[in-house]
Amino acid sequence: MNSESNNEALNWAQAPVWEKGSVELICQQVIRETADISTFVFQTEQKTRFQFKPGQFITLIQEIDGEKVYRSYSMSSTPSRPYTLNLTIQRVEGGKMSNWLFENLKPGSRIQATGPDGVFNIVDIPAKKVLFISASSGITPVMSMSRWLLDTCADADIRFLHCAASESGVVFRRELELLDAQHDNFNLSTVLDDRDGLLNQEMLQQLVPDLHSRDLFICGSPGYINAVREMVESAGFNMDQFHQEFFNADTIKEIEERTEGATDAEVAEGFEVKLEKTGAAVTVDPSELLVDVLQGQGAPVIAACRAGVCGACKVQILDGEVDSSSQMTLTPEEIEQGYVLSCSCRAKSDLSVNI
Repeated sequence: MNSESNNEALNWAQAPVWEKGSVELICQQVIRETADISTFVFQTEQKTRFQFKPGQFITLIQEIDGEKVYRSYSMSSTPSRPYTLNLTIQRVEGGKMSNWLFENLKPGSRIQATGPDGVFNIVDIPAKKVLFISASSGITPVMSMSRWLLDTCADADIRFLHCAASESGVVFRRELELLDAQHDNFNLSTVLDDRDGLLNQEMLQQLVPDLHSRDLFICGSPGYINAVREMVESAGFNMDQFHQEFFNADTIKEIEERTEGATDAEVAEGFEVKLEKTGAAVTVDPSELLVDVLQGQGAPVIAACRAGVCGACKVQILDGEVDSSSQMTLTPEEIEQGYVLSCSCRAKSDLSVNI
């Protein structure tokens, strides 16, 4: 590798991390996956490392015919390959955003986004034995999870079941077959049916004989998810192990309100975060991660994984409230005592931190 290549690799390694908030994405490539599904590959103006939990989604924001339109899409890429962010999107008949994207988004095009969001992810719902079920473009979050688990050599037993109307409709078919051939802990099954791969209980039991020992993650249309839910529930499946993702009107409305409310007085004024041991205090925007606030004040806190997994950034909140997305490594006693993972929380009020 020559010096120019070394410098380029170093620049990418030192690129800032995007992990929350608004961002302008620039389309780098459009990959046609099936007749009506394409993957849009994004970067930002400056080199950026995208950080999110595998399975989460972002929301695209675009003015179309004089109206600001919001649509949420799961990332199909993985944070273990952080230099691009991929959205695999199905063109929907009559869909405002999907049709606009397919007709207008080309390499070099720009679009606003916000996120990431979503508790349907393999970090907040850790599992060693998983069953991923998807149909059509519902494959995107479980593909992100699979790529991350395999990239990180996680101790996971993965059964991947994808449904499609025909072989040509299997999204990521070549990659899935390659993963199945290369990894002993990845087992692929595809169900082809002219009704979008309609499963039945007997078929599922044959394909996944140890179904009841797995956590089931499913993404697809509400109708498809409900059909599978009813099927496994009638088979006596523990529904605490059933995890689903679909985007409905309430999801979109909540994100619209949060995004539109970003100029409210509360956001403009922010909250005060006080470091109890040094007496230092700083006013912060509610969108800022607590770990960044603390490090900015020189506090001795370590941000290792920045995903709420390792626990290195644990701090105690003496007074005030936070919005937390992960308590993964905290014990019930620590939670009771006010400990939080500072890489996974933001201020909801003035805070006093025992640091």
